[in-house]
Amino acid sequence: MTARLRLYRKSAFTSPSIIFMLIAGALFLALLLPGTASATISVASEQVKRGSATPGMDNIVMQRLVLKTDAGTAQWTSIKLSEFGTSDATPTIESVKIYKETNGVGDIQFSGTADTSITAAPVTFSTEETVFTFSAAQTLSETPQTFYIVYHINPLANTSGGQTVGSRLADESYIIADSTVEAFTNLQSREITLASTPHATGANPSPFASTTNLCQTCHAVHLAPDFGPEFNLTGSDRTRRILKQPYFESTSVVNYYPSDTYNALCLSCHDGTGSFVDIKSKYNSTNPDIEYPGHQTSHESTHTVGYKPPNAEPFKYFSGTKMPCMACHDIHTSNRRSHKMLSDKLYEYAVGQGWEDPNANGRIDAENDEICLVCHRRSDETSRTVSIVFGYELTLLSKPEHDEGISACTDASCHGDPHELNINQ
Repeated sequence: MTARLRLYRKSAFTSPSIIFMLIAGALFLALLLPGTASATISVASEQVKRGSATPGMDNIVMQRLVLKTDAGTAQWTSIKLSEFGTSDATPTIESVKIYKETNGVGDIQFSGTADTSITAAPVTFSTEETVFTFSAAQTLSETPQTFYIVYHINPLANTSGGQTVGSRLADESYIIADSTVEAFTNLQSREITLASTPHATGANPSPFASTTNLCQTCHAVHLAPDFGPEFNLTGSDRTRRILKQPYFESTSVVNYYPSDTYNALCLSCHDGTGSFVDIKSKYNSTNPDIEYPGHQTSHESTHTVGYKPPNAEPFKYFSGTKMPCMACHDIHTSNRRSHKMLSDKLYEYAVGQGWEDPNANGRIDAENDEICLVCHRRSDETSRTVSIVFGYELTLLSKPEHDEGISACTDASCHGDPHELNINQ
């Protein structure tokens, strides 16, 4: 047997110098190209909005998304959202907006030092599943970044039948980027109920009275905060009515804490954020032209003022105290469908003291100055059996316009809005 030695030509690609150049080039390209296949994006979601929304309501934060990579950076270019809830998102949602947390507050801010709005197209849902593409890709890194999905409800949205609306990412394919997205299933908001008004107004019943899933707006059944240590409360007052915010009718709190303490639950929405009706700024107004901003109590002789009906307990407020929202409004007692969620007990107590309902329709209306006269007696009125209602001397000053019959108490030239009461006039 003759042994043969074969000589193979050495490939140029096996040259150590060439291999080194290829590796160096790959590393250089990796530095230039931030989005790499090695990065994996994780997505966490928190539900934000709860309860109800009304037509035209803007800046409703549906979801808070937190995105980050496990290594390096990635480019996030678009997000797909799925129609969620019983209503049709196409006519219901006026616009879908994406915001990025940038001001360091830790929660979204739409004014002042606002968080950053990310331009995306289209503006709203075009189909049941719609891809919203960013005008500029968002660079994700190992540092968690927070983004918000924000809705604007169409002013003509259909509110009949308790329809609901929400936002939903069905799975990881809904985050569209140049890197792998960690698997998830159904990152979604709560379903919020579409209502013509959040509370009872005029002839409209309150959705809170009939739609039990709205209870969570104010109540936390098992996780109600303990207000005892903060306000020196004991017993049932510690977690008053399992509320998420204080709402006090306790003699241990009345008159000893700022008015915002009593109103914390109401003003958690009515501060221009949760509701476009900003009562808080009016209640706390420092306008020098308004001597008593908020419906402040006054003083007649030695009477202490400000009962809350019914008068089972003497929940009175000192003279000069701004009356808490609950003195007039009660979200649960709207069966009479009184104006602006005014308490049924307010109507019933006033009638019991001899007040004659001008149109005899069994509720407090905006017309005929009923919202004033249900508490404040005219000086020429003879039907009331007592002169004190809710601890307040109701006989008005003797003025020609009062004696002749009041009209338009809340006219700007007279007393104005009850929440901006001008008692000088």
